[in-house]
Amino acid sequence: MTAVDIVVIAAGLFFGYRLVSNYLTPNTGDGQSGTRARHEPPRQDWEKHWEPAASKAPPWFEVLDVAETASAAEIEHAYRVKISQYHPDKVAQLGDDIRRLAETKSKDINAAYDMAMRLRRQ
Repeated sequence: MTAVDIVVIAAGLFFGYRLVSNYLTPNTGDGQSGTRARHEPPRQDWEKHWEPAASKAPPWFEVLDVAETASAAEIEHAYRVKISQYHPDKVAQLGDDIRRLAETKSKDINAAYDMAMRLRRQ
C-alpha cells in the first residue's frame, strides 16, 4: 500500500462521512438542512405565554453592589461594571440558557440603575 492509496482512502472516508451525516441530519425547515439543529418538541399554547412567577426583586443597591447612600458617580461606575459583565451581546455565542440569564440580569441591572437615578434626582 502506497502513501497515495492511504490518502485516497482517508479522503474517501472523510467525504463519505460528511455526505452521510448531511443526509441523516433532520431538516429543520430554516434553510440550514446540512447543519445539526437542536430538535425541540412543539410547545403547547399555554407554554408560549407562560412566565414564571416574579420573585421579590432585591433592592437596587444590592443589585448594583453599592451602599444605599452612594453618590451618583459611584452608582454610575457600579452600573457600568455590572452591565459590562452581563451584557447579552457579550454572551451571545455561549448558548440559550446563558443568554437568557444575561438578559434577565441586564434588565435587573438597568431597572436598578433607573431607580437609583430617579431617587438621586429627587
